Order: sequence, then structure tokens, then C-alpha cells
Amino acid sequence: MNPSTLQQIIGSVSAGLATVLFFLRLPPFLAEWINKETSSDRWATPAVYILAPIWGLMMVALLSMTASGGFDWIKLGRTKLYMLTVAAAFGLACASYLFIAFYLRPGFTPRGIYSPFLYLIMFSTVLLVVLSLNQKLVPGLSVQWLLRPWTWFTALSLVGSLIFAGHWIYNNSGRGLSDIAMKIIVLLPATKEELAEVERIDMENDFERLVRKACRNEKPAVCEAATARLRSDTAFVERMAAMLESGYNAETGLEFVRDAELTPVEKARFARPALAALRSWAGYVPARNYTTSDHFKRTRRFGDELFRVLPEKFAGTGADFSELKAYYDEKMAME
Repeated sequence: MNPSTLQQIIGSVSAGLATVLFFLRLPPFLAEWINKETSSDRWATPAVYILAPIWGLMMVALLSMTASGGFDWIKLGRTKLYMLTVAAAFGLACASYLFIAFYLRPGFTPRGIYSPFLYLIMFSTVLLVVLSLNQKLVPGLSVQWLLRPWTWFTALSLVGSLIFAGHWIYNNSGRGLSDIAMKIIVLLPATKEELAEVERIDMENDFERLVRKACRNEKPAVCEAATARLRSDTAFVERMAAMLESGYNAETGLEFVRDAELTPVEKARFARPALAALRSWAGYVPARNYTTSDHFKRTRRFGDELFRVLPEKFAGTGADFSELKAYYDEKMAME
């Protein structure tokens, strides 16, 4: 391996910038979100925003290492090695995302067992790149002790990410490209017009529309603006409770309580209305043999998420979701 000066500079600088971004953004993000409601997955988009530039830079660093012959021991052509390097960076980014998810939502496991993996994935990659591209600075120090374990872990991460992607595509293929496009659009920054539209909504006569804007299928800035407008109304809590209790368009109200970071007052007031709305929604859900396969899958995904998030979110409020969950499971199992 004999890297050129340009390859050394590009790879080392990219790895260094990725390390700086890692320290500046990831630890504060984790510290912020462990104190927030994470069951609604509102943390997911900010996590992607943080990981994308970090692993984009690491991909550049790994490509520099590939160009200098760092992976030539893998008996593939250089073009295939470049493609494999890009895939490896993607796999490691997916592994980092997975451990962020485990850290923020550890379930019954200790949270502390997951954060070391985030640092190990990042800094083993940085160390591999820097040592490989700067052998003259550390003469006699081989990277073979790190190269093979890193390669095996990266391969496992890549296989895991491909399995996850395949599973997601299989379960979501019926939703079509339009839904995928919507997910991409949500990641884009909100425009001034979109934010202005939130301000123009008449809260008195179009309350439901404003609630819909406050759900996670909107861009984060739009969602935050809509939520702030809702809470600016002193009658918001009672309006929202009445909407849930009425059962009218229960899905919109349930999406809001699923996604929003509720205050203690809101949790206490919305608990039983949310249970009533979920009961109304479950009552109208068609069984498997009364609808199309695609519609059943979408309904089941939505319902499973509601029954996963809401009992946890409203724990300690006196709202008991267990009986309704049993009814829902039985209905979903009907042929």
C-alpha cells in the first residue's frame, strides 16, 4: 500500500471532520433524547440528519483508502472494491442507527451496553483509515490486527442492513413509490410557504387539519409549528380531548397523541379519550378476510404501533389498554 499525498490528505481530513462532527452532535443528541418521549420515533429523523454527514465523510475516507490499495487483499477489481466500500459505509451507518435506537429505547436491558458500540464502530473505522494512509508516520505499526475484525463486523452490518431493507421492501411494497417519495420529501427542509400555511389555518373551523399538520408525516419544522399553534390556544386540551372522545376521524387524533411529546397535563387529560378513540378505531377495522391484503398490512402496522406506543405513553394514568389489545389481536387473527 503506497498512498499518494492527495489520498492521504483527503482520507485523513475526511476522517478528522467526521470525528469532530461525531463529538459535536451525537453525545448531545443522545443526552437530549433520553429525557424525552422516544416511543413515538420522533428521534429517528434527527438521528438520520446526524449520521448522514458523519458517514458520508467516512465513506470518502474509506474510498481514499481503497484507492491507495488498502483493500486490495480482497480479490476483486478496483471498481467492485469502490462499490463494496460505499456499501460498507452504508452498512456501518445502519449499524450505528440501530445502536442509537437500542440506546434510546433499551426496553428492559441496561442502556449502557449499547453506547460503547457507537464509539467502537466510529473510532475503529477512523483508526483503520488514518493508520492505513499514514504508515510512514507510524513505521512498524501494522493495521492487520484491526483490519480483519473490522472487515468481518462491517460484512455482518452490511448483510444485516440488506436483510432489513429487504424485509422493509417486502412489507411496504404495496404502498407504492408515492409513499417512499413522501418519506423522502419529509426529510427536506420546510419552505416559508409551508410554514405560512400553518399560520393561515383557521383553528376554530379547521381544527382537524391543524392537528393533521402536527403529525410526523409532515416535515419536522411544519409539525413543530402546527403543535405550537395548537398549544397557543387555551382551549386546546379540551378541544383535543373532545375530538378523541367523539371518535370522529379517530385516526388523526390517535396519530397526534402517538407522535406528540405530551405534557403531564395532556397525558392525564388525553389518556381515557385516547382509549375511547382507539376503541372506536379498532371497532371499524375490517378483519383480514374483509379487505385487501395491502390494506390489511397497512392497518395492522398502524394498529400494532398504536398498541405499542399508547399503553407506554399513558402508563400510570389509569387507562387500561389490555382488554382492547386482546380484542384487537383476536380481530386481526380472524380469517
